[in-house]
Amino acid sequence: MLEYRYVRDVERGHHLPNGKRQARVARERQREYRDVLYDEFALTVELDGKLAHQADKRWLDIRRDNAAAAGGLITLRYGYRDVRLTPCLVAAQIGQVLKLRGWLATPCPCSPGCPVQALP
Repeated sequence: MLEYRYVRDVERGHHLPNGKRQARVARERQREYRDVLYDEFALTVELDGKLAHQADKRWLDIRRDNAAAAGGLITLRYGYRDVRLTPCLVAAQIGQVLKLRGWLATPCPCSPGCPVQALP
């Protein structure tokens, strides 16, 4: 449900590029999966639900994110509340990073008060 909301309310709702879902990447002879990968822009978005990411597993995610950053891949992390309650803010942040990483298009606001329209 979280990934569906992300696609509908964040990505499509604000005309962001289509990311690869459950993208398989190799790191140190291990297979890892990224929830959403914008490969061309070296950006990954991880969507964390409570059930999938319990406290004891959190450090595995942090280590994976740190290793990815050392290789040039930025990771942005959002939870259910972010995607459900503030999808426009999520889209604005992702749009800013994409633009910093070379995306030539511009995200579109989904409504008159959408913070995406405040992007430089």
